[in-house]
Amino acid sequence: MKSALLLIALLVMLGTLGWLWFEKNFERREKVVRSTMSLEARRNPMLAAEMFLSRLGLSVESRTGREYLIQPPEDPGLLLVRDLGPPLSERAVNDLLAWIERGGHLLAAPGDQLPVAGKHGLLAKLGVTLVDADESEEGNETLALDLTAQVEGLEVDVDMPYRFVLDESSEAVRPLVKDPRYLVFPWGGGFITLISDSDIFSNNRIGEFEHARLLAHLATDGDPVWLLHSAQMPSLTSLIWRWAPQLVVTLVLLGLLTVWWMSRRSGTILASTTSDRRDLLEHLQASAEFAWRNDLKAGLLEGARHQVEKRWLSAHPVLLQLDQEARCNWLAKRTGLSATTIFKALYPDQPDTMQMIKNSINLQRLLAALHPDRKVK
Repeated sequence: MKSALLLIALLVMLGTLGWLWFEKNFERREKVVRSTMSLEARRNPMLAAEMFLSRLGLSVESRTGREYLIQPPEDPGLLLVRDLGPPLSERAVNDLLAWIERGGHLLAAPGDQLPVAGKHGLLAKLGVTLVDADESEEGNETLALDLTAQVEGLEVDVDMPYRFVLDESSEAVRPLVKDPRYLVFPWGGGFITLISDSDIFSNNRIGEFEHARLLAHLATDGDPVWLLHSAQMPSLTSLIWRWAPQLVVTLVLLGLLTVWWMSRRSGTILASTTSDRRDLLEHLQASAEFAWRNDLKAGLLEGARHQVEKRWLSAHPVLLQLDQEARCNWLAKRTGLSATTIFKALYPDQPDTMQMIKNSINLQRLLAALHPDRKVK
């Protein structure tokens, strides 16, 4: 028992000494490792703003498309639109203004296409037009926008080649903050804020000047925030996946099941049959039978007829001077066959099957008469 207690005390002492040595020789340090922009940040240029507002305890949602511009959300909050995009219909503009009147706050930039953004119905309701920056104004583009009147010490770097111009003769509501780059309009229970450069809230610029502070000032405590970082409509595949993911999963599983089903064999496997090799005589016999079945029998005797006639002409050159009839009569006197039989054998005229068999036998007899040592059975 005592030895066990001593062992435990020894282990505790060694552990304590080891821990003290580790604390004395090592220290905790933080190391910042810079990496490239993540895929999510490349897809969402306002990801940093979303994370910043989330840390403030706000409900934030990033979206792409024009859904909330055409059909605003039901609850009031801050709707940040990076680019208003093409002009909205009059009905969509009225619905958007009605949502703002119920307490919503629209923070939007008209975009960088003057011919399109200049005809936006929302700007017309506010009596605002867009114009190119004059040369005198371009020299002041690098100056920060001073919003100290709204928030103490608030300066932002807003820049864009287009400027807001108010129509003084318009009966539209007057802005609370009036600047060629920044306008704030009261509208019912909400506000409309027009800014010439919404990229100050992007991932690359939200950390500059007081851009994040301005965003926190515009976002009312407790109200949700919607960030529309692109006015382009999402692709068809993304819309299908958003609204019908079950259908996509079902189609994928059905496709995999179809591929698996088509890969399965039906029935038994056919045995591979290999025929034995034949000798040369069997090949010749098979070729002759094929030719005979396919009405090529006339061609079979044509070669034999020429060979028999050629041999008689070589053995008896006198036949070269005779015509076919005289040649057959000359052969009839020396072979014992009639001239008619010899003529039909050497010069047939589309004979039938039986006649061809007879001609084949007569050709053999003619060859045997030329060589008496050969006998034909």
